[in-house]
Amino acid sequence: MKKVLILTRKDDRPTFDQKTTYETALADIATTCDYVVDEFENLLFAYDGTDLKVLLSDGVTDIASFDAVFLIAWFKTKMLEDVALSVSIYLQAKRVKVVNTEALYTRSRSKLSQYVYAALGGVSITPFLFSMNAGTLRRGFAESWQGGYPVIMKGALASRGDDNYLVESRDEAERLSERMNETEGPWFVVQSFVPNDGDYRIIVMGDKVTAVIHRRSQSDSHLNNTSKGGEATWLDPGELPEEVAKQSVTLARLLRREVTGVDMIQHKETGKFYLLEINNMPQMATGSYVTDKIQTLDAYLAEL
Repeated sequence: MKKVLILTRKDDRPTFDQKTTYETALADIATTCDYVVDEFENLLFAYDGTDLKVLLSDGVTDIASFDAVFLIAWFKTKMLEDVALSVSIYLQAKRVKVVNTEALYTRSRSKLSQYVYAALGGVSITPFLFSMNAGTLRRGFAESWQGGYPVIMKGALASRGDDNYLVESRDEAERLSERMNETEGPWFVVQSFVPNDGDYRIIVMGDKVTAVIHRRSQSDSHLNNTSKGGEATWLDPGELPEEVAKQSVTLARLLRREVTGVDMIQHKETGKFYLLEINNMPQMATGSYVTDKIQTLDAYLAEL
């Protein structure tokens, strides 16, 4: 018997297609399929540094264990759209049939899909957790988190260091998760904290790195963003390790961004680089070193 998963958004209106109405309708037909119905908001994305899993609300079943997955009703919020995109990317990589494939043809709207692209595309990224549901996220801390503490909890849709917290313990993480609201956010991505001496804004244009800016906190804050008072230093792209430059270009290609800013952080003990995020608005005409950035953009566009 073939296993089929139906994923829809949370909706308690009985006149709309949702979890309860599907379950009721399916119970009235003879079928050769084994159906499971669940909701996007209940999914748990868990990456341990090697393997990515996307688990249903039972906390055990991976959506990749199904023969086909039917996606419906994700057009409501940016976060739901990004969850649907992330699900589709994951299932495509696992060679599971996806219906509707239109979910694949949308832009990345949050850090979640960026991290899924990275985890599946060979880009270095720390362990992470994500769920739109606070209870599911707390269960993830208890059952799936292998990254240790402290962790960074940051809004999946936030930018410029907003909604970004250094969390020292599981109890503190669970308390912070209570701020989450399934329909309004913030929806937190949990990521291992990387001890560092700053991070790197890596500007990719076309198929190469054209500029690198090192950013370092000037306070006790864990945030290196210049928008939060961090100090910026312009570096020659040749100072960046070749593998890091290659991964930055790979990520830009995966997200179909010819001009973008990839933020990487270097572990100050191991020297390894990890992805923080990839920006669709990399502050070319604002922030630090505007003239230098605009000159590189001008050169790229003129050559293009």
